[in-house]
Amino acid sequence: MTHLPALFMLRAMRSMPATKGYDMERFIRLLTRKNIQQLAGLMATVCFACASACSPLPGHWRPGWNEHKTEGTPVAETAASWEMTDLETQDGRFIGLAISGGGSRAANFGGAVMLELQQRGLLNQVDVISGVSGGTLPAVYYGLGDKAGPFEAEAVRKTLGYDFQRNWLWRWLLPHNIFRFWFTDFTRSDIMVQVFNAHLTHKATFADLRRHPKILLNSTVHNDHTRFTFTDNRFTSLHSNLATYHIANAVNASSAFPGAFDDVTLENYSPQDPAALKALGVDPVRYFHLYDGGPIDNLGIQAIVEYLNRNVTGPRGAKAFPNSCLIFVVDATPASEHPEFNLRQSSRRFADYFINTNVLDAMDAMLIESRRSNLVRSGIPPEKQDQEVRGHFSINDQTGCGCEIRHIALRHLAYMPESAEAPGLAYRATRINTKFWVSKEEQDDLFMAAKLLVKELEDDQLLPSPDLKPTCDRRR
Repeated sequence: MTHLPALFMLRAMRSMPATKGYDMERFIRLLTRKNIQQLAGLMATVCFACASACSPLPGHWRPGWNEHKTEGTPVAETAASWEMTDLETQDGRFIGLAISGGGSRAANFGGAVMLELQQRGLLNQVDVISGVSGGTLPAVYYGLGDKAGPFEAEAVRKTLGYDFQRNWLWRWLLPHNIFRFWFTDFTRSDIMVQVFNAHLTHKATFADLRRHPKILLNSTVHNDHTRFTFTDNRFTSLHSNLATYHIANAVNASSAFPGAFDDVTLENYSPQDPAALKALGVDPVRYFHLYDGGPIDNLGIQAIVEYLNRNVTGPRGAKAFPNSCLIFVVDATPASEHPEFNLRQSSRRFADYFINTNVLDAMDAMLIESRRSNLVRSGIPPEKQDQEVRGHFSINDQTGCGCEIRHIALRHLAYMPESAEAPGLAYRATRINTKFWVSKEEQDDLFMAAKLLVKELEDDQLLPSPDLKPTCDRRR
């Protein structure tokens, strides 16, 4: 199993609920049953590759490499853009939807919340959807419209409940993937792109997105640890064309968990004068390498705030959204505590005999801290971040109005009265591990959680309505 990334193995091992029979024995069977000859061939290939110490074959073997846009070539504008259009301003108010990361847990919770908003006639009023990691899956499924499938409960459940992780593992055994992985620049991430293309985006490009709402997919730039949002504007700066770029590559870039997946690479075709850059103390950048967007902003709020700040600064801003501004933050962050360690002499678990899993806990701690700081900027203090559903985000408009925040969080379930429909839901839903599959029982819990959380907002009259006004002095 040397071909299987160690950290992804640990995620998979930790995600197997013993109550459903997913023990270590089944895990080994999952990886080794059938295709033993192909696995043996893989090991032989590995040994040959190591013995020959060969370098990757030249050229781009990775699918979906971003194309060079030559001068004078017209570029089609897509829904992944910072530009504000009449489609966003025609109703006089702004509604944004940020969907957090968290693998299939986040994908299904985000999709379930979107269905609840759709039932209330609100989803079609959303102007911008920002997704991170697992949150990009429902974002692009909705943004692609009929190209992906109907946005109905049965279809959403089938698509987002798919076992992407298992398909990714089996594709390792395909002969053409084995060859390309060991002898070219083809990576583990490219195998997951195949899975997303086959079962989510169906080889769609950004040109296939509907014009409304805007769809913003976010990742992290490995070069300088900044946020990268896939937009027409950013690709134009690379002298590339986003309209022809496969959405599956962007989804993978946003969800490329470090240690399990390789970076997704973008080539910078813009002219660069090395001498001039050296005089400025700046190094030329030929490539950008992208991975999981979670370390920068695992909630997806920052891209929506940037969209607003780019468009409401100046005279236009005072008139763009006179009837209010609201951002839904769909937060699939799970419980992060380990109370089981309180009375144990050692924190070592089975997997720790091979590789210490505390590296995963350290990553989770960084995501929790990122979440905490983003919610503070959203007007929700640390001590109330799981209880309070209301917040406020300041933007650079002339009125100083800002945006209302509605925080729809799995962890808020613990502060709600227990539902007779789903006793124990808060405990179960917040302990679904981060992975790219969910069981039917886990999916049912996530959809029930969305139903209860959105119903609470509705009962408290916190959903958008004609009565919702900006929290500012309108006389200014």
